[in-house]
Amino acid sequence: MSTRKPNRSSIISILNDGRGIVKYYDEDIFITKNHLNGAFDKDEVQFSIQKVRYAPYKKAKVLKVIKRNTSSFVGRVYHENKNTFINVSPHQPKKIKLINTNEPLKDLSVVKVYITNWNERGPHAHGELKKIISSPEDPLADHLYVTNKYLEHRFLYEDSVKIDSGDLEKIILNDKNREDFTKLDTFSIDPDDAQDFDDAISISFNENIYDLKVHIADVSAFVKPGSDLDNAALQNSNSYYFPEKSYHMLPSELATKYCSLVPGENRLAVSLCFKLTNSGKILKERACLSIIKNKHRLTYKEVNDILVKPQKSNLDQKIFLLFELHKTLKKNRLKDGALDLVSTESIFSFDLVGTPSKIIEKKQDASHAMVEECMLLANKYAAKLLGSKVNPIYRNHDMPSRRSFLRIEALISAFSNKPKNFNNFISSFKSPNKRKIFSRLILKKLKRAEYSLINIGHYGLAFDHYVHFTSPIRRYADLVCHRLLKNIIKNNISKRMDFLDDIINRINVNEQKAKNAENEYNRLKKIKYLQSNKDKIYQCTIEGFSKKMIHLNINEIDLTAFLYKSHLKPDRYRVARNKHALVGQFSKKTYKVGDELKTYIEKVDMFNQEIFLSLSKSK
Repeated sequence: MSTRKPNRSSIISILNDGRGIVKYYDEDIFITKNHLNGAFDKDEVQFSIQKVRYAPYKKAKVLKVIKRNTSSFVGRVYHENKNTFINVSPHQPKKIKLINTNEPLKDLSVVKVYITNWNERGPHAHGELKKIISSPEDPLADHLYVTNKYLEHRFLYEDSVKIDSGDLEKIILNDKNREDFTKLDTFSIDPDDAQDFDDAISISFNENIYDLKVHIADVSAFVKPGSDLDNAALQNSNSYYFPEKSYHMLPSELATKYCSLVPGENRLAVSLCFKLTNSGKILKERACLSIIKNKHRLTYKEVNDILVKPQKSNLDQKIFLLFELHKTLKKNRLKDGALDLVSTESIFSFDLVGTPSKIIEKKQDASHAMVEECMLLANKYAAKLLGSKVNPIYRNHDMPSRRSFLRIEALISAFSNKPKNFNNFISSFKSPNKRKIFSRLILKKLKRAEYSLINIGHYGLAFDHYVHFTSPIRRYADLVCHRLLKNIIKNNISKRMDFLDDIINRINVNEQKAKNAENEYNRLKKIKYLQSNKDKIYQCTIEGFSKKMIHLNINEIDLTAFLYKSHLKPDRYRVARNKHALVGQFSKKTYKVGDELKTYIEKVDMFNQEIFLSLSKSK
């Protein structure tokens, strides 16, 4: 039995598993794949909603599409019954049939199409070929597919913007009203392949007091509000980094040279200066405009090597000072309630045809944590200073809903004998794979961080105020906060700027595009790796269960795959009431979240970007 509610309209979001989400009184309501009625991502739809009796959730059904978000798509070709179709997303809600084309197209060719007829009541829409982007044999096919799909909004600097390097040099040389920190022993810590350097650090320790300076590239000195360059940076909103190519928010010459805190050169910065005790208590904090010189360009690996095998150089001593301070800062942050969940990042090595030959997990070592704690401290202080004078762009992370809290508590109680907070629960597992899986299950229940003019704090960091300030070369939100902070430093405080609303909407949308692009690129490359390594046995960790399948994480490459329950030993399997175990009714055989299984690849579905597994008989 269910009670029908009035029909409503909303923008629909389509998930990777094919389900849709609509907003209903600020609540996310899911729509199953068979109730989408042909709606694509970001279409405006009319839907009916039902409250299922005796259940804590609602369900909805799309009645009709009111307005299409777009009729232009980038997708991949496939053939069916002598017809040519275009796949634009996993579990596509409506087929797109290519009409009136004589082009011989191979399966998996990357193309751009325009929908000429949505054929709302028919089984498929009609599309017209606009451009062939890539053949399936092209080593850059995946890269071109993702970038054409998600980066079409970007401004292409190479086509129009001309930069006079002489003018940029003059900006650096002629800006005299700054504190001179060029004599300090300043260093930066970045990845081996870093192209732009947003931040650098100076540190000393005297009379039991840390003197820490976090220097952030002063991009705002080069990018003036309302200029063509500024409008282009906003249009891009952030930088994208792929193994094949980087797409900078700013022109490459600015991002990698004149704005960047490159070693050995005088550079303009905004410096956040702190005096701290041994216990991490802040005695003094201030912000100033500065000119600095990065004396040492260090990599994460080089810093880790210093920590393992210290020398007696002045630089090594400063690295150890920062190491000790970061431990104190992190300890205090976690004590205040910050989350310390496990997150992962993959690094790819490719063969000549663009298929990954090796995938390794990027380790989050001490060197990463040292930089992170400094950036968190700087962002937190920037938020405090900005919030006391103006209305900045806050980086918010809202608390989980009551329903999500209850689900997380149920997860913890199912795998722990006594109540634990999130961090203690994760650290209680000895297995790195289990820590990763249970961190991910908790993260899925948390809300997404986003930008806003209204401050609600940052739940994950346990900060009352937080902004993004430390990456102005690659994030537009940071650039805006720099401008506001510089006005405060110069006593040129302006009231709330109404145009920030439009900026926030733009950067939130484009940030999600960036995340989607990164996620889909990684998923495609990992699937191709498995496709070329089908004969291997893969150790997997159980992530969860659905009606017909067990969800597994392939540990070697950190990718979710599926195992049909019918592949288990014959029995009647049912998901336990707590949703975290699968139990055989007759054998009582139990499969729990976190358990490991040996599997092999049964099927690779490139279009829906899914991997299906079978159990290996080897022990």
